[in-house]
Amino acid sequence: MPNYNTKNEILKKYYEEYLELDEGLSEQTIYSKLRDLRKYEEHTSFKCFSTFNKKQAGLFKGYYKKACNPTGETISASTILITFQNLKEFFTWLSRQKGYKTKINYDDLRIFNLTRKEENTARQVPYKNAPSLEHVKEAIHAMSLNSELERRNQALIAFALLTGARVQALISLRLGDVDEVNCIVRQNPKHVHTKFSKYIVTQFFEVGEDIQNIALSWVKHLRKKKGVSDNHPLFPASQGGFNAETQSFEIVGLSDRHITSTTTVREIFKEAYDNANLPYYKPHLLRDTLARHGERICKTPEQFKAWSQNLGHSSTLTTFNSYGEVHAHRQCELIKSLKE
Repeated sequence: MPNYNTKNEILKKYYEEYLELDEGLSEQTIYSKLRDLRKYEEHTSFKCFSTFNKKQAGLFKGYYKKACNPTGETISASTILITFQNLKEFFTWLSRQKGYKTKINYDDLRIFNLTRKEENTARQVPYKNAPSLEHVKEAIHAMSLNSELERRNQALIAFALLTGARVQALISLRLGDVDEVNCIVRQNPKHVHTKFSKYIVTQFFEVGEDIQNIALSWVKHLRKKKGVSDNHPLFPASQGGFNAETQSFEIVGLSDRHITSTTTVREIFKEAYDNANLPYYKPHLLRDTLARHGERICKTPEQFKAWSQNLGHSSTLTTFNSYGEVHAHRQCELIKSLKE
């Protein structure tokens, strides 16, 4: 049985170029859309896309809504929604291409629509149990500081809390991106891996002078004691070496290279939480922590707008919708407080 269709592969290449050049989508987003096309092809035994019709798409829809992921669990409603949206977008594009305008019936594409109930289920955002500000600070202060590597780890979490930078951006920062005088971090997309390649200027968030001092102390250590240049990684990767006494390779210090794996950052966070006997939270959840902290301390719309931009959001609605959900117990507390 074939595992690809030559004509389909050519069409997917054109579609990939369209998504990149015309839609300006990232490589990761394009990959996810092409991956969903592959699912459809596999179900149709790699028939030409020109054979698309309502019955064929309906069979895939019925199959996919009951399918399971590699772990054996039923595919989530949100994944089903995104997959059908991606397929509808592709066949809509295909229906406009020369030679396919008469082969693809646009009305048939409605088969990929979900019912209103299914869409509501798919779009529900579960509450994310982000750590409290106090929780994160306790973990930071409980970290061991017996080596330069451990100091780097503490500074990394401190910077994550002070800036809300995403992990990819955090590990690609250079020393020169930090203005320690004004307490500003400039995430330049020319070398910092920011989302959508945005240029983000971040003033240290107001999370306490203790955390700020940890971050600035690390910058001072790199500049004064290590004497490295502005192009040096803010958080260098570890350096391995051979220990003659133990006759084994082990970490001997820090290199002049960036940390390349996000797994390394997750391990640093996990070790910090474990050391403080606190539950583990993914690094990205610090953005939720900061968004909720901002909701509490910002007194005017202008202040929260600035807080939102500090997180790299163009709109405050993004901050509210992505990170600003209110837990049920907090919701009740706020409503009761209105009585006072």
